[in-house]
Amino acid sequence: MACYFSNSVSYGCGWKRSSYSLFGWNIGKPKLAEDQRPQIKYHDTTDLPFPPSLLDKTFLRGRELKCCYKATIDGFSAADFHNCCDFKGPCAIIGYTNKSFKFGAFNPEGYRSTDDYYDTFDPFLFYWTDSDKIDDPIVLPKVGGSGAALFDYARGGPQFGADGLLIGPPLAPVMGGFAGPDTNSGIGDLRRAKSRLGLSYAKREDGKESLFGDENKATLEEVEVYCSPQIASLY
Repeated sequence: MACYFSNSVSYGCGWKRSSYSLFGWNIGKPKLAEDQRPQIKYHDTTDLPFPPSLLDKTFLRGRELKCCYKATIDGFSAADFHNCCDFKGPCAIIGYTNKSFKFGAFNPEGYRSTDDYYDTFDPFLFYWTDSDKIDDPIVLPKVGGSGAALFDYARGGPQFGADGLLIGPPLAPVMGGFAGPDTNSGIGDLRRAKSRLGLSYAKREDGKESLFGDENKATLEEVEVYCSPQIASLY
């Protein structure tokens, strides 16, 4: 698994990257005292938009989950996304298109703006045939080996595989982890999404090669991210 450490500090959603990590990325640095650590802000949600059983085979099984990012409130910029979602641990992402299509994805690695990728079989995509339902999403697992299952671009939103699902991809190429002299340029817009299935993630049950059905691109009206506050508090 590729791993890259960033010592930058980012602000947004009431969160600043701390110097301690449950998973050992910041070994050797002192943990901030409780009264020095900023409080993470979560959005009030009455119910999860997906069944908890969806995550039964993941590290989030049985944990309390809260919404750490809501695009219509926090902003659709990839910078807004990372300010709210970086260093929160594994997470579930839910998206809604302007055609009332509901879909999602699970990221077992979380986000850290590393401009790197991860080899793993653990992530998956999912969607509903009836967007009004919460139960019974259809899961699309990783296929074609574990390689390049996840990308974590600082200027882009969630990306699963090279083409499986991209939400707010960077507007300019990211090469070798170097974003260029102006790192604020080319930041992705999470209203934009595209998908091609079959190479990195399984095709839909109906054989369609896009998560969105007949079209490989979609316009999103909402993106939400759910994480474990317990895990997030340990970073």
